[in-house]
Amino acid sequence: MAEEVNAGQFLESMAALARELDCPTVLVPTDDYSAILIAENAEALASIFRFPRPPSALPRTLANKRTLYELCKARDIACPATFFPESRAEFLDFAQRVRLPVVVKAIEPWRAPSGLRSTVLVSDRDELINYCDARQVPATSVMIQEMIPASTSEDWFVHGYCDSGSNPLALFTGVKLRSYPPFAGPTTLGRAIRNDFLLGQATDLMKSIGYWGIMDLDYRFDKRDGHYNLLDFNPRVGAQFRLFRTAEGTDVVRAMHLDLTGRAIEASPQIEGRTFVSEVHDLFASWAHFRNGSLTLSEWLRSLRRIDETAWFSPTDPWPFFLLCLHMPVRAFRRDSLPRNLKRTEEMPHASAETLQPTEGELPPN
Repeated sequence: MAEEVNAGQFLESMAALARELDCPTVLVPTDDYSAILIAENAEALASIFRFPRPPSALPRTLANKRTLYELCKARDIACPATFFPESRAEFLDFAQRVRLPVVVKAIEPWRAPSGLRSTVLVSDRDELINYCDARQVPATSVMIQEMIPASTSEDWFVHGYCDSGSNPLALFTGVKLRSYPPFAGPTTLGRAIRNDFLLGQATDLMKSIGYWGIMDLDYRFDKRDGHYNLLDFNPRVGAQFRLFRTAEGTDVVRAMHLDLTGRAIEASPQIEGRTFVSEVHDLFASWAHFRNGSLTLSEWLRSLRRIDETAWFSPTDPWPFFLLCLHMPVRAFRRDSLPRNLKRTEEMPHASAETLQPTEGELPPN
């Protein structure tokens, strides 16, 4: 498992950074574990940095898939059916009976072994049965979640920033059009589309938990029952945050900076229709959609007709993009890489009616 940084190491490194910068600095966490460490060591950091101060245990609760699921159930928030094995035997028993495909997630993604994906779509029973042994992870460190069929769902995300009163000073919604790995990974093509219902649902959630800070939420809309299912709550900035901005140029990072430095944020709606692409990753995602017949060449070309934000390419600094192009083909042939994911996604349309129910009996209790 990935080694965690202890509080002492973290505070020592942050103090050294503060001495080097030697000026007031706003902290912007870019991963879940950073957000957790900042929140849990807020008292020691407050004298040298500026950052939101949510309840100290809240970021860990939200980033942990099990406690997030429990929070959703306690507040009657829709989320996919989920099973948490309490032992290896329980995992194996469930894996032999559950209907496929399913999504397997690391409960604490920051502890996942380096190089392995924390979220995997599984359509093959042998792969599911051998999942933990192949990755050398305990069965109690993962969860098995219903895969809401792609044919009856839409993927949405919410990016925002809330102030100390949990008031959203910037809140945006968009649609995830493609992802890598397909159907179970980060956004490779997304579009900013205002969704007032989802904005209201996210605002109610922030108020109910007393959230303060930047957040990146993933939802899957189930057309069968009309519910937006909360998949992930990331208590930090999202990778595609620059997709969203207002006419004044305010995104979630700028909103946080303005708030923490005591400046006003002009209220303004998001710019509609802006499009984000993660260039090389989207090629792999698009190929998977070609393979299963859900994307044609003309549709693919139209989807890339207007791109407002790219993840890697910049004409003023092209080297990150070129290095990624060299690196991605190597990754594509490693474990959990492109060929295995393509094979799984091809099966999805034929399994679209499957849900997280055992083939015999009832869903084991959580």
